[in-house]
Amino acid sequence: MKKFYHNPVVSAIIKIIISIALLCGLLYYLDINAIVKSFKNANSYYLTIGISLAVFQLVIHFYRWRYLLRLVAKEISNKETFTSFFVGFMAGFFTPAQLGEFAGRIASHPNVKKSHVIAITLVDKLYWAALTVLIGGTGLTMFIARYYTDMWHPWYRYLITSVMAVIIVTFLYPEKIKELLTQLPASIREHRFYEMIELIENVFRNKNAWVLSSLTLFLYIVILLEYYFLANAFGPVSFTDALICVASVLFVKAIILPISFGDLGVRESTAVFFFRTMGLNTAIAFNASIIMSFANVIVPTAIGALLVMKLKRK
Repeated sequence: MKKFYHNPVVSAIIKIIISIALLCGLLYYLDINAIVKSFKNANSYYLTIGISLAVFQLVIHFYRWRYLLRLVAKEISNKETFTSFFVGFMAGFFTPAQLGEFAGRIASHPNVKKSHVIAITLVDKLYWAALTVLIGGTGLTMFIARYYTDMWHPWYRYLITSVMAVIIVTFLYPEKIKELLTQLPASIREHRFYEMIELIENVFRNKNAWVLSSLTLFLYIVILLEYYFLANAFGPVSFTDALICVASVLFVKAIILPISFGDLGVRESTAVFFFRTMGLNTAIAFNASIIMSFANVIVPTAIGALLVMKLKRK
């Protein structure tokens, strides 16, 4: 039975069922007429800006990945970077916790050492996770402090600030961590898996950390603005409320178990919960989230699938 559930096909079918169930349950809970009416009366100006920002964030994603790739393969071309980014994205979509992204990127770069690709993909994910904790955690903290005052204590802000300060210093000054790595026993440092950490230790400097952090922050800002404009395409939402909502959604989505395909259904359900609690129109949250899912997840996955078919033909 355990092998049955671990079968990739079975796992994929279960995730599809969960995604459909979440979306159907959400549509049953929401007013479908309000959703349809909201779509029909969508502000085309805001909608165009939101979709344009969705395209722009993919461009930033591309340059961010290219920057990391060129730390280990200086002559890498834009075409190779484009392929590995979208193929990795597609592979991550179909696997738990997007672990397939590692395999997809490795397969796209047969001439680059596997350990090097794994190492920079790990760095990629760690810096994204760090910004998610910082920005998403801030949004969720503001949400709880505002709407769940009975659960909030002023001392929490000092604890949260301390944790965030540690994260900022660690990720902006990684060479401090390298000093600790040199103290590890030789038996660990000589292990073949340590080769990935050794690459980061030898190649990734403080200046690289600042560049990557800036690109990641820029990417996050674009995603926040994307949601703000998409939400306002379907109804009035204040800038602060939109940012609190999307930041909180990104944080919750990051820590929840990967139970659906590309978090489809999870993203929409979470956004609806935050909007309902804030007293906002839940149809706006659903419409904005479903478009973000399509633009930020489904489209890149489809591009990756087309590239895989092209590579197979070759």
